[in-house]
Amino acid sequence: MTEKKSKKLITLDGNTLMAQEFEPLRFSVEKILPHGLFILAGSPKIGKSWLSLDLCQAVATGGQLWEYSANQGDVLYLALEDNYPRLQNRLNQMETENLDISRLHMATASFGLQNGLLEQIHDFVADNPETNFIVIDTLEHIRNGEQTSNLYACDYRDMNRLREITNKHSLTLVLIHHTRKMYDPDPLNTISGSTGLIGAVDGVFVLDKSKRTGNDAKLIIANRDTESFCFNLHFNKEICRWEFVGNDADDDEEDSFITILDDFLKDDWNGTATELCDELKKHDSNFNLTPAILVKKLNASNSLFKKDYGIVFERDRNKKTKRIFLRRTGQ
Repeated sequence: MTEKKSKKLITLDGNTLMAQEFEPLRFSVEKILPHGLFILAGSPKIGKSWLSLDLCQAVATGGQLWEYSANQGDVLYLALEDNYPRLQNRLNQMETENLDISRLHMATASFGLQNGLLEQIHDFVADNPETNFIVIDTLEHIRNGEQTSNLYACDYRDMNRLREITNKHSLTLVLIHHTRKMYDPDPLNTISGSTGLIGAVDGVFVLDKSKRTGNDAKLIIANRDTESFCFNLHFNKEICRWEFVGNDADDDEEDSFITILDDFLKDDWNGTATELCDELKKHDSNFNLTPAILVKKLNASNSLFKKDYGIVFERDRNKKTKRIFLRRTGQ
C-alpha cells in the first residue's frame, strides 16, 4: 500500500508579498459596495427587496444610489419569492419607465445551491461577460444541502460554495437574508444563523427600523476592505425607494479628512503614509488618523478624489518602502 505524499505549503515571505502588484479594489457602487460576497439582512417585510432592486437598477443603468455612483454592468436579480407581474408593478412604482433597464435581468426560479445553481450563474456570466452585480433574494430559498446539527459548519459550507462565484468572476454577489426577532445593541448580532455566515462573507449590510410601522431606518454597513458606514434612511412610499437622510457622526470625520487633504495638496506630493500623516497633522491640528486608517480611506475614496476633487492617488511598493503619490489632475 503506497503512502500519499503530502503536498508542501505554498508560502510567500513578507518582502515578496509586499513587492507584489495587485489590482485595486473594484466596486459595483463606489465606496460602499466592492466586488465580493455580501449579505443584506433585515426583518421580514422591512423593505430589503426595494433596496436591492434600487441597487440593481443603479448598476444596470450606471446611475447612482444616493450620492454614490454605480459602475454600469449587466445585473442578475434572482427574485425567488416573487413573480413577474409583481416585479413589473414594483418597477412601475419606482418610476423606472424613463430608464433603460435592458441590462437588468430577472428570474423568479432557479436550482438550489447543491444541485445546479452555480452552473446556472456561471452560464449567465458566460453569456453576459460584463456582469457586475448579482442579487439572490433570498438566501434561504437556495439552501438545499444536508443540514446537520453543526449549524456553523453548514453555514460556512454554503458560503464557501457561493464564494466560488466571486472567486471566478469579478463581480458583487449580494445575498438577501433575515434577522432574528431579538434586540441587540449591535444589529450585526441579529443576523439569522451562526457566525459562520458573517465570518465567510466580505461584508454585511443590516437594514434596521427602530419602529416596525415607521418609515425611518438605519443601514449599517460593515465591510472588510472599506470603512464602515451608518446611514439614516427614509422610505418614500410614493416612489417606493429608500432615500438618504444623513450619516451618523462618524461620517463627519470622513468629510473632515477630505477637506483637510484637499486644502493641503497644492502640488504633487509623495512619501510614506506616516510622513503624510505627520504633514496633515502639521497642516491641521484636527487631523488624527493613523497611517493604516489613512491608507484605507485613500483606497476606499480613490474614485471620489479623482472625480470630485481632481486628486489622483497611487501607491508604489518595493521591498524597502511603500510610498504614496498624490497629484492634481489640473481639472
